[in-house]
Amino acid sequence: MFVFIKKLFVLLTPNATIFSIVEQSYTNAYTLHSVGIDFFAVEEKSLAQVCQERNLEQSYVLHLLKETKETPFPEVRKLKKASLEAILSYLKHQHIIFLQKKIPFVAYLIEKLPKENAPNSQLITDLQIMFPLFAEDFIHHIHEEEDTFFYYITALLNSSPQKLYELQQKYSIQSFALAHDTHDDEMQGIRQLTQNYQLPSEASLHLKVVYWHLEELEKHLQMHAYIENEILFPKALVLENKLKNELLEQSKWN
Repeated sequence: MFVFIKKLFVLLTPNATIFSIVEQSYTNAYTLHSVGIDFFAVEEKSLAQVCQERNLEQSYVLHLLKETKETPFPEVRKLKKASLEAILSYLKHQHIIFLQKKIPFVAYLIEKLPKENAPNSQLITDLQIMFPLFAEDFIHHIHEEEDTFFYYITALLNSSPQKLYELQQKYSIQSFALAHDTHDDEMQGIRQLTQNYQLPSEASLHLKVVYWHLEELEKHLQMHAYIENEILFPKALVLENKLKNELLEQSKWN
């Protein structure tokens, strides 16, 4: 795996170059992107110059940079104790982050990688082909999951006995679990292409940022899959079995 080695600390000041700000922490690349600064286009300029050119409030951008932190991982221990409703809410929120923040940003970074005269032009070309395919498949997976699996769990929590009976003829937690296994390693192709995120020689800062964010994305996807497989599915299965037994008992009295 590619390991980010923190460079010599650079004070976040208006005179710091964009290159040094991003090199210090690759998470800063997203913060700059969020205010309309493509770091790879202005690497050698100072933050003050870039803010002036784009009519940005320098103090505001500095504040954002100083507040920038890596996306934290959830506390699994707490999630294991949480209700099904809370777990579903958390996972849906993570879906939004993947769809609106993480995947679009990585896609943009990869799209903007320059190929002309680049020492790794073939690698860049392959990334620009492969990542959009991964993104399309993953986005489809998320929408399908929310429209079927999450919908079914929500129905188990809220529906009438008659509705539950109808749904249980159509869905089952076990079938969802089996189908979910096929999506547990969505980034296998990207990982193989990048040789487990090992940076090639002569990698630009732009490519370093791409690799770092790709690896971070995979880590968060793996954690997301773990929460679904090891926490959500078991809790949902317990609920489903409980409701099936209740329906069975009711049918005996009818």
